[in-house]
Amino acid sequence: MEYPSKYDFYLKFKPVYNKEGYFLGYVLIYVSDFFINDINIGADLTIGKKFSEIVVDSDILGLKEFYFNIIPKSKMKLELYNEDLKRWYLINAFTDMSNRDEHLIIHYADITEIKQNQQTVSLDNNIYYLNDRERLLYKDKLTGLYNKTYFEEELSRLDTKRQLPISLIMGDINGLKLINDAFGHSMGDSVLKKAAEIMTNSFRDEDIISRIGGDEFVILLPMTVEKTALKIVERVKRKCENNPLEYIKINISFGVATKTSIDEDINKVYKKAEDRMYFNKLKESKEAKLSIIEFLKNRLEKITYETKSHYDRLKELTLMMAEALNLTETEKEELRLLCEFHDIGKIGVSKDILQKQDKLNKEEWENIKRHSE
Repeated sequence: MEYPSKYDFYLKFKPVYNKEGYFLGYVLIYVSDFFINDINIGADLTIGKKFSEIVVDSDILGLKEFYFNIIPKSKMKLELYNEDLKRWYLINAFTDMSNRDEHLIIHYADITEIKQNQQTVSLDNNIYYLNDRERLLYKDKLTGLYNKTYFEEELSRLDTKRQLPISLIMGDINGLKLINDAFGHSMGDSVLKKAAEIMTNSFRDEDIISRIGGDEFVILLPMTVEKTALKIVERVKRKCENNPLEYIKINISFGVATKTSIDEDINKVYKKAEDRMYFNKLKESKEAKLSIIEFLKNRLEKITYETKSHYDRLKELTLMMAEALNLTETEKEELRLLCEFHDIGKIGVSKDILQKQDKLNKEEWENIKRHSE
């Protein structure tokens, strides 16, 4: 299956306002080529026609639902089976402001193969699965959580009076770069997946958990007061503390903010949660990194048989050299760290290779040489 499908198409409408600035409706200004050239039901879609005129006689395009509910700057989506084409569509309506002019775009995404392949398509749960060779729509490939695109759509959709209070939780994994550097990106990926698993098991089914960046997560909790959101954060942190990944404790900094009034801007609430998360990260990140570093030092001793006295002697000799060369205090500190962690790459080397008594074969030797990377 090609994605987007050749059966995808879209319509573009321009909003019409009166002199006082009141919204009157939409006028059709563009129909994509496939719709004009390849299907018969486009005959009534004349450029310049009002939205109301298009839906008055027939609703073969599923536009009536949008006509009665869509307003400028809002979003909607629904599923439709088109009898003429014998195809299923996921229809998204949204406002496009990319060229400074305001337009309503109604996009028809062909999801027929999804249906035919007997994969799950559930509007109730907002999950859309493609076939085995395709990526999950709206899903983060690594963690299985929702992605940033889905989060932004749901944030806009749920930003209503009925969903108040709406709580947002921002999360950022501490020390992930250090874990990637010391243990490799496969371990970093495992940490992300473990964190996602813990969060999935800590929130309700109706909460929207999304990975929006490399080490950043956001959780959208409709109809949830801030006190409840803070309690959930504490529960997640306890689970992280009590469920380490092999030998690494996962540490996540969180920030929480809640929208309690329909007049509040949800984007400002998002920014408040983000700011609180970064404030907490300033306090917690250093402690998390020190914990990882302490673990690295202990693990190095176990797999290399190098004791603390070895590193102390190395630092003593290096600092004597630094004094003789009149190096600055900053340069001395860098040398001290070099002495302490010059073997850090060995953590990624098999213990069997490091402690092998016989001569290393070519592959094992190449593995050893890579530890300095």
